[in-house]
Amino acid sequence: MSSLAVCTVTWNDAVDLPHLFDALATLQGPPFRLIVVDNASTDGTVKAARDCAEGADFPVEVIALDENIGFAGGLNRALESAFASDPRPEWVLSLNADAWPAADYLERSIESARRFTSEERPVGAVTGRLVRAEPGSRVSAPAASQSERPSAGGRMSGRRTDRHIIDACGMALTRSWRHVDRGSDQADHGQYAVTERVFGGTGAATLFLGAALRDVAIDGRVLDDDFHSYREDAELCFRLQERGWQVLYEPRARAVHRRVNLARRRRQMSPEVNFHSLKNRYLLQYYHRSLADLPRTFLATAIRELGIVTYVLLRERSSLAAWGWLWRHRRRLRERRRLIRSRRLVPARATARWFGRAALPADPERPRILMLGSRGIPANYSGYETMIEALAPRLAERGWWVTVYCRSHYVDRRLRSHRGVELVVLPTLRTKYGDTPAHTLLSCLHATLLARGARAALVVNGANAVFLPLLWPRRIRTALHVDGIEKRRAKWGWPGRLVYALSERLACLLPGVTVTDADVIAAHYRARYRRDSTMIRYGVEPEPLPGHPILEELGLESRRYFLYVSRFEPENNPHRVVAAYRRVGGDLPLVMVGDAPYATDFIAAMKRDADPRVRFPGTVFGEGYRGLLSSALATVHATEVGGTHPALVEAMGYGNCVLVNDEPANRETAGDAGVYFDVEDQASLVAAFEFARADGARARDHGKRAARRAEEEYNWDLVADQYEELFRRLARR
Repeated sequence: MSSLAVCTVTWNDAVDLPHLFDALATLQGPPFRLIVVDNASTDGTVKAARDCAEGADFPVEVIALDENIGFAGGLNRALESAFASDPRPEWVLSLNADAWPAADYLERSIESARRFTSEERPVGAVTGRLVRAEPGSRVSAPAASQSERPSAGGRMSGRRTDRHIIDACGMALTRSWRHVDRGSDQADHGQYAVTERVFGGTGAATLFLGAALRDVAIDGRVLDDDFHSYREDAELCFRLQERGWQVLYEPRARAVHRRVNLARRRRQMSPEVNFHSLKNRYLLQYYHRSLADLPRTFLATAIRELGIVTYVLLRERSSLAAWGWLWRHRRRLRERRRLIRSRRLVPARATARWFGRAALPADPERPRILMLGSRGIPANYSGYETMIEALAPRLAERGWWVTVYCRSHYVDRRLRSHRGVELVVLPTLRTKYGDTPAHTLLSCLHATLLARGARAALVVNGANAVFLPLLWPRRIRTALHVDGIEKRRAKWGWPGRLVYALSERLACLLPGVTVTDADVIAAHYRARYRRDSTMIRYGVEPEPLPGHPILEELGLESRRYFLYVSRFEPENNPHRVVAAYRRVGGDLPLVMVGDAPYATDFIAAMKRDADPRVRFPGTVFGEGYRGLLSSALATVHATEVGGTHPALVEAMGYGNCVLVNDEPANRETAGDAGVYFDVEDQASLVAAFEFARADGARARDHGKRAARRAEEEYNWDLVADQYEELFRRLARR
């Protein structure tokens, strides 16, 4: 006998059943049997189910009912059959006929349940990522979207977006006593990419632990037959929460859902559907409302109720019967409410916390960690943002609750999460000297006042050292990433250099850990301040895109152009690269990718004096940037201040021949793979260009060496391991 039962309730679903059976035929995991309960369909659903069952290689039971008893009644009938078997199934998958799971849906869900269950927090259900299929279409469950994969290193890397529309990523409760499908109608670009605890899961495709369903059943019925259709899954989730069962959202468990009934289509729904929807809203509140949720829900619920009453009276009078039904059955409903409340095992406040909260970490034993000081993510500016884009989602995937503070002129204020990472978007001063300190000040104040559960923080940029004491009242332990020796940057006037000189000293006194990204920077702090640091490098995860359309847009040929990538600032020497290229022979273009705020005059002068072969496409992100990296003959890196430069690491990872300014941190990064020059000696830089232009075979050999070195030394997963250990140490202190 199978250890899993798939329970499907149908009503006029003949067109969807062949797709359902096709999906189940590929389903991996424990053996299962399918139980189909039909609610008196009139379109031949029963015949279609039996025809499909004849060709299925798994057991199928078709139960044809003489009347439509709704989804709740139908699923109860299927569960009766499932639990009557010997042995009882360990798992039950509630699956609509129009919901088609990917082959690994069961495996992913069960793996997640077993990984995160514990005696204190047993997992009773796992729901997956459902994406929308339009009516009449047949869409297979999507593979992992590129947007969910850990971010590659490099300052201008980006991610392809998934074109699917989200149907549901778990269920959430609003403060107005609505239950909503998380992410519904949003474009799926990986924003729900992390396993989390959620309030509940949709009945369309949720895996339940059999023991949990039997535990919450009342008088042997798992669902409440009075709900008939709609909101019955939310009511079940309330009882699961009240009995202490956790519900997980597992993003790797994927399914397509051809949903027809959507809230925005209410006017097109039948009066019977709207009747049950309204009636069940009040049943939910009657059974499960408590004094504990009033502070969170009273005002929003009162406003919504006023709107509902007005709408029903003016536009949907057929639903007036819902209030009459509730009054007629008030005595029976009162008795059921008493039964439900008498069976609660957790305080009412534990359920009340879900109102207005989308999710909680899957593993609450892992503390919340904060990342402050950068512009935020999604990354499209510089090294710090790239590092956090790569690091934060990886940590979130491992169960950490990660919060990244973002600047409002850089990240959309409406964005609340990105690839499983919580975002806090705060304002700042958009000035050269005020941007970073103003935002970090606000971020630290926000963290001190509002970041509940935070135990550790990574603060980037040595100039932010002065703000670290603001985190001490909450006992948030800090690691400060100092990057390079910022006081040497030419873009800073004497006030900026003075601030960074002071910050270097504070970086040795105020944080719990000082983080450097290169041995030469670690040696500087050790020699000058006798301060040991934790050295953690950057990483790269190359995803080549040869022949990308950007080559045609810029008039480039594969392996017949040079590429420069950096902010256009004096210490990165873009002007010297452009000037030297006048003396390089041949007709190969030099593509100068980059820009910089507050450097308008410097950039204009550089462009004015440029050779006609030099092209300035501005900043290039995502696929375009990867396309340029994938097809360059060689890349040139003329930086002279800082530690490990992400653009250099990415170029190496993509197998480019790298022409590198002979500066200690750059030599440490490129090793024997680099072709070195002295940026202050124009002849030396010209010779490096000529080397790559004249000898393609040797240039390719250098590129292969660079790729091997990047793979061995600059790996984002290894970097995440090191930061994870760092946060563990900070949280334990």
